[in-house]
Amino acid sequence: MRISEDILQFIWRFRLFRQIPLFTSAGLPIRILHPGDWNHDAGPDFQSALLYIEDIYISGNVEVHVSAKDWYIHGHQENPAYNSVILHVIWEGEDPCYLADGSLLPSLNLKELIEPEIVWKANTLLQNINPIPCAYDIKNVPKHIKLQVLQRAVVERLETRYEHVKVLLEETQGDWERVTLILIASAFGMKVNKEQFIALSSILNLKLLKKFAHQPRLVHALFFGQAGLLQNTSERESYVQDLKKEYAYIEKLHGLESLSPYQWKFMRMRPANFPTFKLAQLASLYTHQSSWFSWITTTESLDEIKYFVDNLEIPEFWSNHYHFEKESVGHSTSISKEFCQLLVINSFALILFSYGKYIGDGHLVNRSLEWLEHMPVEKNKLVRPFKSLGLPLDSALDSQAVLQLRSSYCEKKRCLHCGIGASIINRS
Repeated sequence: MRISEDILQFIWRFRLFRQIPLFTSAGLPIRILHPGDWNHDAGPDFQSALLYIEDIYISGNVEVHVSAKDWYIHGHQENPAYNSVILHVIWEGEDPCYLADGSLLPSLNLKELIEPEIVWKANTLLQNINPIPCAYDIKNVPKHIKLQVLQRAVVERLETRYEHVKVLLEETQGDWERVTLILIASAFGMKVNKEQFIALSSILNLKLLKKFAHQPRLVHALFFGQAGLLQNTSERESYVQDLKKEYAYIEKLHGLESLSPYQWKFMRMRPANFPTFKLAQLASLYTHQSSWFSWITTTESLDEIKYFVDNLEIPEFWSNHYHFEKESVGHSTSISKEFCQLLVINSFALILFSYGKYIGDGHLVNRSLEWLEHMPVEKNKLVRPFKSLGLPLDSALDSQAVLQLRSSYCEKKRCLHCGIGASIINRS
């Protein structure tokens, strides 16, 4: 029977072995009061364990290896950081192990104490080639466990994204308004032009944006001008000529920098996702509301923001254009409900959550979760398989959770760290 160190750690964590009576390799009676906290960083595998060895309570760390020889292979006998280890848990081997201070380390051999079915279940789960490894048995996992996993996963996802926001804050010297623009712009960039939209939002002149509030032509000139998209256009319509004229003036007056027009991508995408068309929508978003950070963090009403987004006033030019050079058949210029949902999830709720975490305001954090809870489940190819397996997905809060499960657990085969995987292995 083959076993990996990860599986052995999992078995130790949940004490999936016969525990009465227990003896160390030296024959000393041992009771496990607490196996310790699983350590995912450098150092011993479990920290703050509490054991009872030969009538003595001992608190410290536990190291887990498949073979007793691994203690020496990993060089722990020379590392003073492992002097805090109070027990060596192994699958097999009789080699005595010593700490760096020369003292003999008690060991516990689990091979004869573990039911073979436990190891078989763990290997079956980890070796499954399905993109969702637990798909074959997830229907038998109790609903309350699935709900717990989803709740933990969505918080983990938001915490991870908050770390990214903190990086942006550091890069922008704590400018929350700039960070908000970056997050909103990256959503408009979609996958293909995301980096270009981020680059634009990093150089866009926010002082002028605020100064030009309620002046659509100037706001659009600023966005398209700094994007570099006015440089090579030959379109003669007055809207475009006015933009070029206005930007030429403010560019010279304020010494503005702009991106290269050649970095924007148009190939292999629907016209409604062309960067020019999405930029027109983004510019309109900032025409009548230049301080999105303030609005997001002070309003109690998500419906108020959604109503504003749904009713944006976009210049008439874009009702029969997707880019500057070619007229198209008439079409709607409004932001779709699906894209508005993406804005709420990836920008508005994230900003609210991050700011709440940053200043320690639980009310803002809870409001961000409520916003996600009031948004419908995302409809995409990554979420759909989880829904088909019967996971209780009722809102964007849940779909964000399964996206976290897929990227951080399923794809990395971290089933032993997931409550659903643990339930499948533990179930008798």
